Amino acid sequence: MMRRKKKYHLHLFILLSLLLIAIVIAALFIRPYLQPRMFRVHTCTCDFCKDAAAPISSSELLDDLNDVQLEHAQVGGLKQTFDTDSDFLKAADVLVKKDILVHLVDCKFFHIDELRHSHPYLVPEAVNLLKDIGVEFQKRLKENGLKDFRFVVTSVLRTDESQHKLGKHNGNASNNSAHRYGTTFDITYNKFMDGDTVAYPAKVPHIFAETLIDMRRQCRFLIKKERHQSCYHITVAICKESLANRPEQ
Repeated sequence: MMRRKKKYHLHLFILLSLLLIAIVIAALFIRPYLQPRMFRVHTCTCDFCKDAAAPISSSELLDDLNDVQLEHAQVGGLKQTFDTDSDFLKAADVLVKKDILVHLVDCKFFHIDELRHSHPYLVPEAVNLLKDIGVEFQKRLKENGLKDFRFVVTSVLRTDESQHKLGKHNGNASNNSAHRYGTTFDITYNKFMDGDTVAYPAKVPHIFAETLIDMRRQCRFLIKKERHQSCYHITVAICKESLANRPEQ
């Protein structure tokens, strides 16, 4: 009787151990899918200088031509752009559900500014890029003994209507802008967020520029420093493999 009881306890212990192991494995497997899309860790192993969907070469200059950015936007962005803001807003939820676009919100790495002429949506690769910029930026801040400032996103996806409205106030705004394809965003270089407060820290813009220069060397994006608008105009470089696995719009 005693031997049978010990055998029963042993079997029960083994069963519970196997169940616990299964739960841990399952939790590790489904955890990434429970996180919001925009906060997933970037795991792409692409060599962007060789395998981007459009040609790009390593550079330390923050002066990529708008025509080159437009080429990358058209190859890697929305296949159908939108004429009006209302047309886009009607389609936005469906595009998000199909994983074609991601809705941007504030996070630990960046702040979404008040958007007057654009909508807070980007293709998933561009959102991963924003997060990766934030990770690298805050790592450099820590190395320099500074707090975790967030950068500020000032413009995102535009429709023809919002692009036309912007053109009335900004002479640099082209009608056929890369912003129309969901691949492109602007980041201001003269202000950052200290918690929820706008700040103009002296050393931080230089550290942010170094971050962008290093990532431009890796061909992660195209970038132009817009001096009149006080922002970096950035278009994500997208891998051929990522593009091949993207759902149809």
